[in-house]
Amino acid sequence: MFIKPENKNEWLKLRAEDITSTEVAALFGCSPYITLFELWHRKKNKTIVELEENDRMKWGIRLQDTIAAGIAEDKNWKIRRINSYARDPELKLGASFDFGIGADGILEVKNVDGLVFKDGWIVDGENVEAPPHIELQVQQQLLVSGRQYAYIGALVGGNRIVMIRRVPDEKVFSAIKSAAERFWCSVASGIAPDPDFKRDAEFICQLYNQASAGKVMDGNTEEMHTLATEYEKYRLMEKEGKEGKASTKAQIYMKIEDTERVKADGFTITAGLDKNQTRVFRILWRK
Repeated sequence: MFIKPENKNEWLKLRAEDITSTEVAALFGCSPYITLFELWHRKKNKTIVELEENDRMKWGIRLQDTIAAGIAEDKNWKIRRINSYARDPELKLGASFDFGIGADGILEVKNVDGLVFKDGWIVDGENVEAPPHIELQVQQQLLVSGRQYAYIGALVGGNRIVMIRRVPDEKVFSAIKSAAERFWCSVASGIAPDPDFKRDAEFICQLYNQASAGKVMDGNTEEMHTLATEYEKYRLMEKEGKEGKASTKAQIYMKIEDTERVKADGFTITAGLDKNQTRVFRILWRK
């Protein structure tokens, strides 16, 4: 089912109703952007999320057309932007797309830093696998669109194109459908997944960013005492850490005086001036 949103706000509302192809990896615990806990609360509350555009996102969007045009020229393909939103209303799965290849294909464009590619993409001779969240994104695009194939076109390091062809994978489709069904059942029942307190810390603080005036709670429980003690321990460690860093940096400055760079086995110290004539101190450790 394809829907053509009239504007960006309508597109965002559609996305709030579904698990989108950029969110599906959270169902499998492999999304670098969102946890299952945060996704659950977003969908339960039908939260419309509009990410604040940073420089990386801005340049990624600017370069999409250029990368796609270069791929189309090299492959002699006819491509076009897909401005429609595809969804499976029963499973409440959705997807947006970059480009269509003819009537049957999808082109998903990625602009990938060389080091990110080396660390996060799997290369085995001619076979290349994208990170799991991208592979799942493309499979969900195929699932809800009914298209016959997709290409992940990655511009790596600004000067090398890597092309990965994908076709519908019924095993992956089945896994996505099952995970989506379980997810929406949990939303309907009101039973949230357990949070990852390290990854979800900021979101939880936003979620509970309110207080009832005059409300008092008895905190005389073992768990509350443990948590309060643990928080105080980390607060003191943070304070000591800041003071220790400042003290150690001062000692290094007295040793190096006006030296801009110190080279040593295993590390380098840089202490030059920035454009505002402020000294910037860093220690770079070699692996």
